[in-house]
Amino acid sequence: MLIELIKNFSIDFCAVFEENITDIVFMLPYSPFEYYPKNCARIDAFYIASNTLYNKVKQIKQVLIDNGYTIIDRQLELKKVAQVGGLGSILNNQLLVNKKYGSRITLQSISVVGKYEYFKDGKTDKICDSCHKCDTACPTNSLCKGEFKRENCLRHKQDYCEIFFDDKVGRTLGCEECQNICPYNSRVLKVQMPKAIAELFDYSNIIKMLLGGRKALKPLADLIGSNMARSTFLFNLVVNSLISSKNFDYTEQIKLFQFHQSESIRNKVNFYLNVVNKRKI
Repeated sequence: MLIELIKNFSIDFCAVFEENITDIVFMLPYSPFEYYPKNCARIDAFYIASNTLYNKVKQIKQVLIDNGYTIIDRQLELKKVAQVGGLGSILNNQLLVNKKYGSRITLQSISVVGKYEYFKDGKTDKICDSCHKCDTACPTNSLCKGEFKRENCLRHKQDYCEIFFDDKVGRTLGCEECQNICPYNSRVLKVQMPKAIAELFDYSNIIKMLLGGRKALKPLADLIGSNMARSTFLFNLVVNSLISSKNFDYTEQIKLFQFHQSESIRNKVNFYLNVVNKRKI
């Protein structure tokens, strides 16, 4: 039976049936980093967990295929399916919160032909209407009186980092301000960043990997996913975070990209140098 097969992987999930298709949503909790060492790019632990779950679900998908199940690809609103399946409740800021793990979770899914159901008991009562702490904590005003403006969210803006820059938050990838203040996360302990990850996220090391190209970026891609470790995307994020945190110790290294084959990278170098020159005036 499909449900018993998935249980063998010791992972939180729910299965919701609709019109002869079962959507299975998997959930992996994670612990945020307590602090980031000096000169360490602030990349949220969420992305490490997300890539871990992605690879796990790939394994599960292959096992299901090997056992004769038909997998189909379709777009899902993961949080809504997860809420129906009992993995958690959607808050006003659109985060899914689980009563045990808070909103420190990541989701992936598989859709299977056939009728299978499996529900969890992870929902919680919402206190958003009497809280609003995340409204004031959000650095980009994407939250206001229970409404979420996705276009203002820093995570959303980072997807367009080639043309986006915001000097309010010195992060490289991600933003945890609404999660840090959320009462549902009060019991989620932060952890010290492992030394190996801190060394990998060091600005000098990331810049060196970027200069080395795709092969050099493999250790980072293995950790946060190849989609997040694309050269152009990552370079733009790194430069944005250096500027917003007023860290100009890497100017000479950034200059090494002035004649890079990517126009986007060359443009970001010029943007960075213009900021540096304005500081000297």
